[in-house]
Amino acid sequence: MIAAHVVNTLNKHLYENEFDEFLRRRHDFFVHQKHWRPPSPDGRELDQFDADAATYLLGIEDDRVVTSARLIPTSEPHMVSEVFSHMCEKSGVPRRPDWAEWTRTFVVPDKRSAGLRGTLTQLCCSVMEYALDEGLSAVGGVQETYFMPHHGALKWRAEPMGMAREQSGEWYIVAYIEVNDAALASVRKILGIDHSLLVRRGTQSPFITDAHTLSNVA
Repeated sequence: MIAAHVVNTLNKHLYENEFDEFLRRRHDFFVHQKHWRPPSPDGRELDQFDADAATYLLGIEDDRVVTSARLIPTSEPHMVSEVFSHMCEKSGVPRRPDWAEWTRTFVVPDKRSAGLRGTLTQLCCSVMEYALDEGLSAVGGVQETYFMPHHGALKWRAEPMGMAREQSGEWYIVAYIEVNDAALASVRKILGIDHSLLVRRGTQSPFITDAHTLSNVA
């Protein structure tokens, strides 16, 4: 079972080695396996959204990073708003401080499993727990369509923002998952756990930093 360490700009200095490993595993996955990005000379994958607003969940097991998630408030520039806005023709681009874009997820090859209790589901559980803890209403973003049946198997409600589209032989959709107690309870039941998977070390900023903005969201 993973331990999902919460890392942001205030406590990243406590995770120098783990964060470097995370960036290298990202490079292996998104550059060498998925061919989404050109190779980086230093073997680390970074983009314009790795900014101070980002929070990372680093899934660590047996002293190595085996999975990850990057969460960014949709009130900040994010991948959907800057790159995939054309895929939100149904509902428009979300721009709410209590909605998090969830990107840069990978699972290392030896931890990938067809079963529902594997590392990916453990990461999903961690994301839902963090979202609840931080008072979020939804998490999601652009994703391969094969994630949608996985959300359904977890009994999660995922709302598409538009139509699925094909790119380079794969199908993608922008969708956001409703955050609530039932969603966390469901995934914990599947995993057979009743304890937290999150690890919080050091000083951390809250995900929602502008309460006034949130109170005025329509």
